[in-house]
Amino acid sequence: MKKLILGLAVLSSMALAKPEIVIKKPWVRLMPPTSHVSAAYMEIENKGNSPDTLISAKSSVSYITQLHETINKNGMSKMIRVRGLVIKPHQTFVLKPGGYHIMLIKLKHPLKAGGKVTLWLRFKHSGVKKIEAPVENK
Repeated sequence: MKKLILGLAVLSSMALAKPEIVIKKPWVRLMPPTSHVSAAYMEIENKGNSPDTLISAKSSVSYITQLHETINKNGMSKMIRVRGLVIKPHQTFVLKPGGYHIMLIKLKHPLKAGGKVTLWLRFKHSGVKKIEAPVENK
């Protein structure tokens, strides 16, 4: 009986220790019609009690979608691809210009101000989150 109670307590604590991902303020940068790239930005909040990792993204407007970080090296800004973004419990991970972002490569068509882009964000523990991000000229 003690083992059963201990097992239930462990399962209960595991259930409480899960991530709870919330996407806030998503947007996609409006680019000139001749551009073949853009980027998506947002805040990813983890209201849960365990970390989660954004491992990939897909987009309705690009053939290639990657997670990137902008770094400064020898006075030059450079984008590098990253394989995952860890969102810690009770923290918000901000994707913003000049930092981490979702790169939209080989756009299928020019983006229009006020338009919407569908993004599918794949998390290690939370699965896929589908969001709509407005195209903005920021």
